[in-house]
Amino acid sequence: MIARLMCVVMVATLVGCATSAGLRTKLDGINGLSETDLVRSMGTPQQVYETEGAKFLTYSSSRFVMVPTASGSIGNTRSCQITFEINQGIVVGSTFKGNDCKA
Repeated sequence: MIARLMCVVMVATLVGCATSAGLRTKLDGINGLSETDLVRSMGTPQQVYETEGAKFLTYSSSRFVMVPTASGSIGNTRSCQITFEINQGIVVGSTFKGNDCKA
C-alpha cells in the first residue's frame, strides 16, 4: 500500500512524458487506503476541511521555473493541488488542479 503512495509523493518532481491522465490513474489506485496510511506517506496536509461526515485533505506543491527565450529568460510558476476525500477513515476519491499535475 505504501509503495503506491510513494508515486504520489513524487508528483511535483516528475518530468518528461508525464501526463495528467497518468496522475488520475495513480490517484485512483489510492482509493481504499486508510487516512492514516495516506498521511504517513504524504505527510501533514496543507489544508483539512470537514463537512457532513466527509473530510478533505489537500496537498499543494509549487515551483518557479525559468524558461529560456531569444532575449533572455522568463519565469513561470508551476503548481499542483491534490485533494483527497476521506469517508469513515478511508480514501474514497481525489481531485487535482494546476499546471504541474502530472505523473
